[in-house]
Amino acid sequence: MRCRSASLAASSCALLLAGCGGAGERAAPGPRPSRIPADLAQRLAAEANRVAAAEPGSCTARAAAARLQDEAIQAIRSGRVPVRYQEPLMSAANGLAARLASCTEPTRPDGHRGKKRGKKKHEQDE
Repeated sequence: MRCRSASLAASSCALLLAGCGGAGERAAPGPRPSRIPADLAQRLAAEANRVAAAEPGSCTARAAAARLQDEAIQAIRSGRVPVRYQEPLMSAANGLAARLASCTEPTRPDGHRGKKRGKKKHEQDE
């Protein structure tokens, strides 16, 4: 259940960002609201998609969530994220990072965790 909510949050974050930097223009009365630059929105959405695509609870998902959180912080600090999007963006990124704070290495078919360590083959005497 915890992993499903992390995937849902990553997808929600990607959807939020995908709508922020769109190039489509609509005639709207009054001043246009500020937008997240399209290149930044695409980069953040791609990172959110990496979180959603990673194996739930994996260290890959944790690393992707941490990268998303770091990118969001840097984008806000640099002034590239309008004030109206700062709280929802950081809330989503922090929520993902918190839900994926711990991870486990995938279990191999032989029941061990982590990378497979094989024995070195000894050269035969001639």
